[in-house]
Amino acid sequence: MSWISVIRTSNSMTDEIGRTTLQLVNQNHVTIEKTLSSVNDKSLTFMDNHFFSNTKQYSFWTGVETLGQISEADSILESWSSDGTDYTLYMKNVDGRQTPFDTMFKERGFKYFGDYMTGLPDWAKYAMEQEGGASVRHISLPGGGKTIGFMRSIQNPKSYSESIGLLVVTKLEVLLMRDLVSVQLPEHAGLYLFNAQDELLMKAGPDSAALSEIPEEARRGTSGFYFAKEGDGKWLYAFSRKAAYDTTLVYKIPYDSITGNQSALLVTVMALSALYLVFVLAFVLYLLRIVVKPLVRLVTITKLYEPGKRLDIGNEPLRADEFGILYGAFLKMTKRLDQSFEDNYGMQIKQKEYELSMLHSQITPHLLYNTLDSIYWYALGSGNTDVGEMVKDLSKLLRIGLSKGRTMITIGEELEHVQAYSRLQMKRYPDTFEVEWDIDEKLLAYTTPKVIMQPLAENAIFHGVSTMDGEGVLRICIRRGDGDELLLIVEDNGFLPVDMERLAAIVRGDASDKGYGIRNVHQRVQLHYGEAYGLRYEAREGGGLRAVINLPLNLIDG
Repeated sequence: MSWISVIRTSNSMTDEIGRTTLQLVNQNHVTIEKTLSSVNDKSLTFMDNHFFSNTKQYSFWTGVETLGQISEADSILESWSSDGTDYTLYMKNVDGRQTPFDTMFKERGFKYFGDYMTGLPDWAKYAMEQEGGASVRHISLPGGGKTIGFMRSIQNPKSYSESIGLLVVTKLEVLLMRDLVSVQLPEHAGLYLFNAQDELLMKAGPDSAALSEIPEEARRGTSGFYFAKEGDGKWLYAFSRKAAYDTTLVYKIPYDSITGNQSALLVTVMALSALYLVFVLAFVLYLLRIVVKPLVRLVTITKLYEPGKRLDIGNEPLRADEFGILYGAFLKMTKRLDQSFEDNYGMQIKQKEYELSMLHSQITPHLLYNTLDSIYWYALGSGNTDVGEMVKDLSKLLRIGLSKGRTMITIGEELEHVQAYSRLQMKRYPDTFEVEWDIDEKLLAYTTPKVIMQPLAENAIFHGVSTMDGEGVLRICIRRGDGDELLLIVEDNGFLPVDMERLAAIVRGDASDKGYGIRNVHQRVQLHYGEAYGLRYEAREGGGLRAVINLPLNLIDG
């Protein structure tokens, strides 16, 4: 009975180690996916700024020809390469531009290729065929050497079925290696990251445990672990597959490095049990006390642990045996994961601030305001009152939108901003819709992130009431909600059907191909106030859609 108990305990410990390792590989993979998502968000911002939101920038990128234009394009791409990565842009030379030299021989920066993707490597042709989808590949550099690239084809803003270019972010290994080596594994263990094409993107560990392709068992599910015999040794495999970028992370760990002297101990106990039954019974009780208790404690902490949340585990000193080492390694791992999540959150905030700063720095506000003011007075002096008022509203939009670099403005300023935008759109779509205002003026002194109502009004006009021939109604409401909560509401009476599940997915960020404006509003609100606040959409009785932003009641500091 004693040796049976030892075997069962051994099997239980092995299974628990497998599950603990599986949780570790899943958490490590989540960190890697967050890094890839950060690169993905940055690439989408680049394409939105330079192709979809700015026709002047689109014309520049499709018309590069002179040496000065090539140098300017390289400088723009270099400015985005601030985190150790390199940005390269491949553009289809549709108009047959004659550049001073063949740009395809450049190591990075701006490059032209022919109509039929002539001159492109196979990985670039594959990425061009994805029609806007992202992929991660192991690619060769023009000057020699290998690197990991994140690539996404650029669709023609005038015809989304046509790919006109390819954005490639190389040297991802600079970012991924930091995530990969953040986990401390036993000696001779290896970590391997594969992509959808079964290419080995990254590895950490000795060559003796190297993997050249994804194990067959890892292809059958999204995550799991198993034990396999190879040669004279036994190995623990733990794997995780993530669909977002179709990557697979595999841990390969020597079984002996986990169990230590467990096998030798089992043989000794079985040999002694025949001669010293009483001693063996006492030893089993002792073994249960020193083995099961720390394992149960470790499993309990593992189940309670959530990355980013501190655990109160006391100051009990660690034991000097294998279980103490395993427990200590787990505590170190949780601390590193907590720090990694804090660092990642801080990096996301800094990235958002950097993106906003980049957008704001592209305009010279003082010169622009003076120019618009001159146009306004000229229009009034020429009798063009409508034009003058439109220029005045445009100036107000820009002044409040920039706000001298502030990210927070008053509700009153936000109301002026959306009113100016509504007047401009009513000039653009005359006799098409009307605007109703329901404003609690007691709330105008409270604060809000700037420019969060205009994207909602824009969506309501373009997708709801712009084609209703005088029957459209846009209603904007600012009122107090339950408790210390402020509600900003934009609703319309549009008659077109709306897929509410699809709209909710866009707001959450699960569908990133459309709805950048409303997703940006939701993310900015949550970055400022937390997950309890943000944007939601509701179906309106009688037809139409209602957008609701809930904010806390905060006054301007000072």
